Parts: sequence; C-alpha cells; structure tokens
Amino acid sequence: MAAAALSVIGTMVFCAVVVAFMMLTVRPKPGTDPRTITEAAQKYARRIGMVALGTALWLPGVLQPVLRETGGELWWDGHYAFSSAVVQLGAPTVFALAVLAAGELTWPRPRGTVRTARLEHRGVRALIPRYMTGLACIFLAYNLLILATTLARDPGSVPARQLLAGWAPWLLLTVAAVAGVLKLISVRPAVPGTAPEADAALRRASAHRVLRTAAAVMLLLASSGGIFLGNYPDPPGLSPAADGLRNLSLPLLFAGILALFKRAPRVPLPEPSAFAGAVPASSPLAVKSLASSLRLTIGGTLLAGVAWIGIFAPNWEYRTAAPLALAAAAGSFTFLCALTEYTSARRIRKHSPAAGPLDPGAYDFVRPPRWLGWTGTAAAALALGTLLGTALLAPSVDRAAQAFAESAANARSGPGAGQPGPVTAPEPFFDWRFALAATLLVLLLPLLTYLVSRKVLARPALPADRDVDLRLRRVALFRLARTSTATCLAAAGLVFFDVSLHSPWAHTYIRDIEVEPPLTWLAPLVQQSNAVASLLLLAAIVVAWRQFGPSHFPDDPRYAERADLSPAQRA
Repeated sequence: MAAAALSVIGTMVFCAVVVAFMMLTVRPKPGTDPRTITEAAQKYARRIGMVALGTALWLPGVLQPVLRETGGELWWDGHYAFSSAVVQLGAPTVFALAVLAAGELTWPRPRGTVRTARLEHRGVRALIPRYMTGLACIFLAYNLLILATTLARDPGSVPARQLLAGWAPWLLLTVAAVAGVLKLISVRPAVPGTAPEADAALRRASAHRVLRTAAAVMLLLASSGGIFLGNYPDPPGLSPAADGLRNLSLPLLFAGILALFKRAPRVPLPEPSAFAGAVPASSPLAVKSLASSLRLTIGGTLLAGVAWIGIFAPNWEYRTAAPLALAAAAGSFTFLCALTEYTSARRIRKHSPAAGPLDPGAYDFVRPPRWLGWTGTAAAALALGTLLGTALLAPSVDRAAQAFAESAANARSGPGAGQPGPVTAPEPFFDWRFALAATLLVLLLPLLTYLVSRKVLARPALPADRDVDLRLRRVALFRLARTSTATCLAAAGLVFFDVSLHSPWAHTYIRDIEVEPPLTWLAPLVQQSNAVASLLLLAAIVVAWRQFGPSHFPDDPRYAERADLSPAQRA
C-alpha cells in the first residue's frame, strides 16, 4: 500500500510540474499591437482548456492502484462508494478545475508606474454559457433520474445507499468548485492591451471551458450509472423507468461526447495596424519561398502520417513496430525540411548571386526558445535511463515473472485438480531490438536536426524582403526543434508504454499469489507507467501541433523593428 501511494504521489507531482511548465511556456508575450496580444491570449486560454480536459480524463487511471489497494471498486464498472467517488471522481474534477483556475491567475498583470483599470461590473450570471450549461444540466438530470428510480424502487437496499453516499458528495464538491472558478473568472483583472469586447469574450470562453470540464466528468458518471443499472441485483430488479434509463445510457454517452466538441466562443480580433497597407509587396522570390514553406507544413505532415501507417500497420504485433514507425515519420519530415532548405538556397543563389548570409545579430531572434530544446533533451535522457534500468533488472524480473505465471496457472486450475493449468510464458521485460530502435531514434534525430538547423542559418538571405526572410527562418528552426522534441517525448512515452504492456504481473490483482522480489516493489511503479506514457504522448501531440509556434505571417511586432522599413512605417 505504501509503495502504491508513493508511486501515485510521485506521478502526480511529476504531472503537476509538467502542467505548470506547459502553462508558463505558452503565456502571451508582452507586446504593443492589440491584435497580437489578443491572438496570444486566445491561444493561451485554448491550450489551458486542452490541458484541463485531458487531466480530467487521465487522472482516474493514475489513482486506480490506490483504489485497488484499499479494496474499493472502480466507479466506471458501476460501483458506487465514498472512496470511489472521492478518489476517482473528486480528485480529477478538482485537479482539472485547479488547472483552469491557475490559468486564470497567470494572465499577464498590468505593469508600469501608472496602471489603469476599467470600472465595470462583471457578474457570474453573464459569464455562464447557455449551450454548455444546458448540456451539463441534461447529464445532471439523467443522474438524478437514476438516483430517484433507485430510491423509489428499494430505498433501503445496499446499492441505493452506496449510490447516494458516493454520488452526492462529488456533486456538491463539483458545484462548489465550478462556482468558485467562475467567480474567479469574473473578478480577475483585464488582460493588458486588449479591448473591452475581447476581454469579455475571453472570460466567456474560459467559463465555457470550465463547464465543459465539469460536463465531461458528469458524462462519465452518467455512463457509469447505466452500468450500475445493468448490474442491479434481481430481485428486486429494475422498474420499467430504470430499465428505460439503462437502455438510454449508451446513446447518451456517444451523443454527449459529440456535443462536448462544441468550441468555445471566438474572441473578436481588432483590425490590423494602419501601417500594414504601406508595407511594400513581397518580391516573387519571397512569395515562392513562403509557398514552399507552407506546402512543407501541410504536405510534410501528411507524408509523415503515411510513413507511420505504412510501417506500423503491417507490423503492429511486433514490439519494434511503434519506434520504427515513429522514426520513419520523424525522419521523412526532417528530410523534407532539409530538401526544402536546399531548394530555397539554390533558388536564392540563382536569382541573387550577390546575396549574403543572415546578420549574426539576428540569430537570437530566429532561434527557437531554449525550453523546447531542453524538453527534448530531458525526454531523451528519460527514455535512455528507463531502457538502462529495464536492461539491468531484466534477468531477475523475468525469473520472478515466470514464477508468478506458474503460480497463476496453479490458481486457475483449482485446488482439486491433478495437474496445473497451462502456463503462459511471459514476455521478456527487456527487448534489445526495441531498446536499440528507441536509442538510435533519440540519439540520431537531434543530431540530424542540429545539422539541418545549421543549414537554415547559413543559407543566403532574401535581399529585398528581410521581414519575410526572418519569418521563414523562425518557422523552419522552430519546425525542426518541434519535430525533434515531439519525437523524443513520443519515444519516451513508447518506452513506458512498452514496460506497462509487457508486465501482466503488475496489473493482476490476485491476492492469493505471492510475488517475489523485485516484483514486490516494482509492481506499483509499473502500474503508473501507463499513466506516464499517456502523459508523455499527450505532450508530444501538443508540441507537434501545427499551430504551436511562430506563424508564416507577421504575428509579432518585432518583425517590423528588424525589417528594412522607414521610420514612418515602423511607427
């Protein structure tokens, strides 16, 4: 029990650090253009909402070992108890709402010696979104009907008391947490640099995401209520109304999932700056280079997906299929990046033989942020350290796993059987082919990324379009760093997923079978590997998202500061 609780606490601390890191790295940067500030704030709020919703759906799996050790039942299996509600309903809901609250508290504050604030009354009632509130009320009404029919059928039964004791505290906790976060949204300071209409739209979008997070967990509770009705003891059996609710649970689940995809209200963006029309048109060479980069962003992603499917689909039953498919996708995309840079450099040299390299003073401006490189390095180190640990523990783990498989076979055969049941040979804890593929991937891809990044910095500059040249270099460097970091995160996630998938002794809860060391202390840690793998894979998807990073178009006022423009155009 202590080992399981320790592993869960360590995993939750690790996840809290990752969530805080993600929130701090996507904060809107201070600027002067209202359109740029509003776009950055909208992206920040959207990413915080994604993290909160993913946390609400992911955290119950982290807390599953503790619930198993305490003898509780999983609420999604239709069992209701106070421990199940607190551990697997209350904790994920509060944690997800805490992420949203932290996002509201980390908006940029007004700065300077003289600060202004708008005197405007903001009530919670004006922030509540009608669509998501109605959706949450539908799920709430379904759960209330389940509770009412169960209590009306057999008010003193054990299932009815468990349903009431497990469901009511979580509902009160959720209502209180949602009300608190909505109040925080209404009283927080306005985002500096945004118009009143944009700030009000940001508040409505935040309220929409808060209600969506609560509705998502309530939808899972409604699905569990359908399973609860399906497993209701007979006698006394279900009433006709309860039987109708049980048949309605599955359609309600799928319809609710589709309904949760409703996007938050859009934030109105102010008009671009007045001097944007005075900027001279880009040259044909710049337009061709920009088109090539855009084609790479779209076509390269599609080609990487095709490479992944082409490698993984015919070899999915092998352990090495996932890392090889990941290497094929990342390698093909990096190769296309290098080919695009070579083509652009050749085109520039052909049309402008006297074009010189980029000014060294602009290197710090075009390079991607340092945290992106350090994240990939940390993910690669985590993958290599985990592979080294599995290689060192593999001999003793394989012997203990074989003994556990034999004991499980004897337990299945029964005490009166003359001979033990068939023994299923466990998979080896360490597979050198999988380890070799993952090691080469996390070592060679960053090296290849570094070489291609040097080519990006060394290629000739566009002579008459300095701002376009800076944008293309920033996009290219960020694209390479993003690919390398996302691949290292995905490789680390695959390593943890492989450990969890091929360790059935860690996920078997047969209390009559004793496990030998090192399985006694390793099993609680392996139980958390699946949750860590899902978190790393989610982080890889967020980093690899196409909208995560600089744009091909001038979304940063610092481009105008570095472009060859007259003082009037820079104003």
